[in-house]
Amino acid sequence: MNKKCFCCFENVNNNLNDENDLMTDWLDFRSEELETNLSEEDKRHLLKFDVFADRILDATLDSKKDYVSDVLDDLRDDFLQHCIYWNEKYYRTGFGDAVKFLNNALNS
Repeated sequence: MNKKCFCCFENVNNNLNDENDLMTDWLDFRSEELETNLSEEDKRHLLKFDVFADRILDATLDSKKDYVSDVLDDLRDDFLQHCIYWNEKYYRTGFGDAVKFLNNALNS
C-alpha cells in the first residue's frame, strides 16, 4: 500500500478518480484483509455458487454439461465483476463525500 498523507484532504479529494490513488490502495488492502480474516458469521453468508452450479449440472443432460458449465463459469465471472464494480463505486462515492465533509468542516 502506498504511503500517502492521510491529512491532505484536498489532495485526496482531488485524486478520487485517479487510477493509482489512496482509495484504490485502501480498497486493495481491505479486500486482502477481509479475505484472510473471515468470521463464522462471514462464512455463513458466502456465495454458494459452486453448490448451485453442481445442482444445475447434475440435472443437465450429459451432452450439454460442458456448454452449461462454461455458461455458469461466465455467469460467475460476470456476477463477481458486477459486484466489484458497484461496491467500489459505492465506497468511492461515500469516501469522497466524507472527505468533502471533513475538508469543509476543517476549513470553516
